[in-house]
Amino acid sequence: MSDFPYKSSKYRYTAIRFIKSKKGIFGIPKINISADFECEITKENGLYYETYGEIVIYIKHFILKDACLISIDVEDSEEYEIKYILCEGKYIAFDHSNNKYIFQIEISGLLGPTRTLYAHSILREDGITLRVEENDIGRCAGKYDKDTYPQTQIDASVHYTFAAREVLRHMGIGKYLHDNHLGYILLLGFETCNELHPDYPPHWHLIFRWPYFCGSQAPHIYIDKEGKMESNVTYIDGISGVCRKYQTLEWCKIVDMYGADVIAFRLVEDGGMELTSPGGNTYKIAPYSMEDGVKVYCDERYIGNITVKNDTDNGQIKLLWNNSDCIQGSYKEIIEYDQYTGTITKIEFDDSK
Repeated sequence: MSDFPYKSSKYRYTAIRFIKSKKGIFGIPKINISADFECEITKENGLYYETYGEIVIYIKHFILKDACLISIDVEDSEEYEIKYILCEGKYIAFDHSNNKYIFQIEISGLLGPTRTLYAHSILREDGITLRVEENDIGRCAGKYDKDTYPQTQIDASVHYTFAAREVLRHMGIGKYLHDNHLGYILLLGFETCNELHPDYPPHWHLIFRWPYFCGSQAPHIYIDKEGKMESNVTYIDGISGVCRKYQTLEWCKIVDMYGADVIAFRLVEDGGMELTSPGGNTYKIAPYSMEDGVKVYCDERYIGNITVKNDTDNGQIKLLWNNSDCIQGSYKEIIEYDQYTGTITKIEFDDSK
């Protein structure tokens, strides 16, 4: 995979998404751009493609600070209409007339890798941040395709991140990190929609993000076709090429920037995971199953299970935590989000069940 679009100090590659009204592969229509500075539609591999639900293009342009606009027109298709146009997480207004879609984008002040393809729903509490990648089969790209779409691994990764959040709450890790200004735990899944970030094979992340990033430990926990956790490869943020693979039953220790132990975890033989902290209990996140979601144990005692249903067509996550000990410990959470950007629009929380 080439990472050349991120290496230039002079140019930026800004992506644009065209959401089609009808799913299918129809061919990319003729697209014209115009500006009073150097820019072009780049057709390099991974920067100009069609998926079943969208068309994605990248525009190469100077990095500029003033009010810099690019005018764009896209020819009509006989097969579908363009429902939405998105750039850098924003919906772009357009005019549809004379067999063309006409709009403008502003590139003033845009820096770093383009964020147009991100469809992330982010939940934060003190010391813990959780991100759900809103994957959709109509957007799959890179190493993922429609015929081998990893739906089981996607569902498993979402369950594991929410189950890990629940365990970390029980352990008191988030409050400890926040109160002592040590950073936070970042729980991520994987994305299937970005040619430049294959994010393959399927995995989830349990990252301890230090306050200044560099040195953070970033475990990548790989998931097999049945949804079980099968291996852990841990990288160090900011230090390229440094990583270690942990074997099943081998503890992976997570330390803070002063070298003190925070948590440790290991994968176990049934495809689950055990977590502990210095002097604390040992929790187990059992392997994902379609019927039960993920069960959670504390010192081998069952304490509850978590089920997550993510409806990416309508932008809604339904989460249910069933606590076995007391009715007050159970809760239901409904998270509504924009299906194309992942932006959360509403959260309903009910702990009365």
